[in-house]
Amino acid sequence: MVGQSVFKFSALFVAISLAMSMIEVHAAEVVDDESSVALTQVVVTAKRQNPTSEHTKAYTVKKSSSATKMDMSLKETPQTVNVMTRQQMDDFGLNSARSALALSSGVVVQNQETDRTSYASRGSEISNFQVDGVGIPYDGYNYQSGDIDTYLYDRIDVVKGANGLISSLGDPGATVNFIRKRPTSDVQASGGISYGSWNTKRVEGDISGKLNDSGSVRGRLTAAAEKGNSYLDHYSHQKTLFSGVLEADLTDSTLLTLGHYEQRNQPQGNNWGALPLLNTSGQQLSYARSTNPVPDWVKWDKSTKNSFIELKQKFIGDWELKGSFSHIQNQENSALVYYYGAPDTNGPGVGILPSLYDGKESQQLADINLKGTYPLFGQRHDLVLGYSWSKDVQKQTSAYTADAPTFDWYTWDGQFAMPSFSYGNTAGTTADYHTMLRSVYVATRLHLTDDLRLLVGLNHTEADSSGNNYGAPMDYHRSKSMPYAGITYNLTPNYTVYTSYSTIFRPQSQLDTSGQMIAPIEGKAYEAGVKGSWLNNRLTGSVALFKTRQDNYPLRASDSASIIKRYFVGDLESQGFEVNLAGKITDDINLIAGYTQVRMIDALTDIRTRTYLPNRMFNLLTTYQFPQLPALKVGAGVSWQDKTSQDITGTAYIGSTVVPYAGTIRQGSYALLNLMTSYDINSHVKVQFNGANVTNKKYLNSFPDGSGYYGAPANYTLSLKFNY
Repeated sequence: MVGQSVFKFSALFVAISLAMSMIEVHAAEVVDDESSVALTQVVVTAKRQNPTSEHTKAYTVKKSSSATKMDMSLKETPQTVNVMTRQQMDDFGLNSARSALALSSGVVVQNQETDRTSYASRGSEISNFQVDGVGIPYDGYNYQSGDIDTYLYDRIDVVKGANGLISSLGDPGATVNFIRKRPTSDVQASGGISYGSWNTKRVEGDISGKLNDSGSVRGRLTAAAEKGNSYLDHYSHQKTLFSGVLEADLTDSTLLTLGHYEQRNQPQGNNWGALPLLNTSGQQLSYARSTNPVPDWVKWDKSTKNSFIELKQKFIGDWELKGSFSHIQNQENSALVYYYGAPDTNGPGVGILPSLYDGKESQQLADINLKGTYPLFGQRHDLVLGYSWSKDVQKQTSAYTADAPTFDWYTWDGQFAMPSFSYGNTAGTTADYHTMLRSVYVATRLHLTDDLRLLVGLNHTEADSSGNNYGAPMDYHRSKSMPYAGITYNLTPNYTVYTSYSTIFRPQSQLDTSGQMIAPIEGKAYEAGVKGSWLNNRLTGSVALFKTRQDNYPLRASDSASIIKRYFVGDLESQGFEVNLAGKITDDINLIAGYTQVRMIDALTDIRTRTYLPNRMFNLLTTYQFPQLPALKVGAGVSWQDKTSQDITGTAYIGSTVVPYAGTIRQGSYALLNLMTSYDINSHVKVQFNGANVTNKKYLNSFPDGSGYYGAPANYTLSLKFNY
C-alpha cells in the first residue's frame, strides 16, 4: 500500500509538472512575440469570477463545476445538472436538505424515520454528498442522520447519473453538492424571524463584508436557531447552527479561506424504524396521521462540527492550483425504541427493542487539484487533474435491556418508564471501524472545433475498510479505474446535443442473506440528450435519456429485528428520461420544472424491482411578481409522484409461537401543493407567508422495510425578513 501511494503521488507530481510546463510555454510565447511593441501587463487575481446565486436572485446559474471541477456552462455539461438556488430556498422556506431536495427534479426523499433520511434518483440511492465539491467520506451506508439546515449554503447542485470522475465513487443516482455562502466585499446583512404551525419558532441572521479598508480581508457570520413541536404525538425538535468564514487575499493571486461551522439537532420523541404497516394476515394497516407510539424519554442528539482551510493560487493565464482540507466531527447520543414484527388481529405480535447509543465519528478529507487551459492545434483546451483523500473513523457503543414491556398493539400508546440498560463490550454491541478513500483523477475537454467538444477522463480509486460493525466484519480492500467520456455539439447558439459514458463502482459493507459481505457494485451508465437556452440565457432546458446496469445491487433488506440487515442481491437495470426547465420565462415569472420517468428491473429475473420508489415524478416551483405592484410576489410549488408498493415477508412472535406473514404495502399516486406570498414593506423589510401541503393530503413517507409513518398535514409559516 505504501508503494502504491508513492506511485500515485509521483504520477500526480508528473502530471502537475507537465501542466505547469504548459503554463511556462504559454508565458514564453507571450514574452517572445517580437511583433509586440511593448509587453502587456499581466494581472492575476484569485477572486471568484462567477456570481453567487444569492446575488443574482435567479432560479438557475450560468456555470457549475460540480460535474467535472471545470467551470462549464450547464448547457455544455454532458450530464443533467439541477440547481436549487438561494432564491428558491428563500421563496419557499426550504430550510432543510429534506425539503429542498424533495422539490428538486427527480430526487426521491425517503423519510423512513423522523431524523434519518436517504435519497434516491434514477432508481438508485444517492451516496455521493459533497461540500464545495469535496466529497464527504463514505461509510458504507446511504442514510443521513439529523436535519441538515440549508441556511449556510448558497445553492445545492444535483449532478444526475454516475459521477465517479471527480467524486471517487461512481454511483449512478446523483451527486449532491452543497455550496457554502462565502464572504462578500460589500457589507451586507440579513435576518429573519418566523412562527409556524405546531408552535415552530425560528430566528436567523447573516452578516458579511470587508474587515479592513482595502477589502483584502473579508468575513461572514451566519447563525440560526429553530424550535417546535410536531403533528406527531410526543415529537418535538430543536436545532442551532453557526458558521464563520474568513477570506484573505495574501497576494493579488493567492486566496486563503478559513471556516468553521457547527450544527446541533436535539429531537425528542423521534421514531427509530417506524410503524409496522402489515398485520400477520398480510393486510395493510392504517393509522391516524399523528400516531407515534414512543415514550417521552426517547431522544437522538447529534452535533456536527466542521473546520476547513482552502488555498487558491492563480498563475499566468487561467491556471489555478487549489488545495483544501476539512475535519468533521460528529457526535451522537440517543435513547431509542424500535418496533419489529406484525400484530395479529387481536393485537399481539409486535416486539419492542429499547436501546441506548453513544457514537463518535471523525472525518478528514483533502483535495488538491490543478486546472486551466492549454493550446493545441489552434484551439485552447481545458484540463483538470488532482488527488483526493478521505478517512472516516466510526466508534459506537450500544446498551440493551431485557426489561421490555409486552402490549396490545392496537391500544398501546408507547409510554413506559425508561428501563435499566447495560453497556456491552462485545462485537455484537459495538461498532469500531474506519474507511479510507484515495483517488487520482484527470480530465481534459478537447475543443475539436468551435462547436464540437470531447471530454475524457479517468479516476483511479482505492477504498479500504477495517474493523467491526455490531458483529459484522468491515474488512475489505477495493480498487477501480473508472473511465469517463462525454461529447457535446452546439447545433445552434441555442441548442446543444450531448452524450456521456460513466463507470459505476461502489464498495459495500452490507451482508447478503448468507451473511457474506456483498461484492462492490459495478456497472455502466449512459446518458444522451439535448439542452437549450433562450431569452439571453435566462431560461434553460434539457431532455435526457439514461440507462444504467449495476451488478451486485442490494435490492431489499430482509425483515429482522437485528441492527445488521441481510440483503437480497441482484443485478439492477434502470432506464428512463428526464425533462427539465429552469429560469425566467418573463421578467416577472421565475420557475423550475421537471418530469422524470424511470423503469427498474432485476436483470436476472426481468421482474420490476424497488417498487417502493416511484416510476414517475413531476416537480414545479414558480413565482410571479406583479408588474403593477412589484413589492408583491406570489408562488406555487407542486410535487407529484406515481403509485408505489412493496412486497414484504417477515415473522412475528405471539407468545412462544413464530408466525410468518407476507403482504403488499401500497400507496396511490399523490400530489403536494405548496404556496407562498411575500410583500416588501420597504427596501429593507419583507413579510412572507408560506403554506405546505395546503390540500392536507395524507400520505406515507416511505416504506422500503415494511414500516413507515405519515407526512406532515397542511402547515403554515409567517416570516418577517430584514436585509441591509
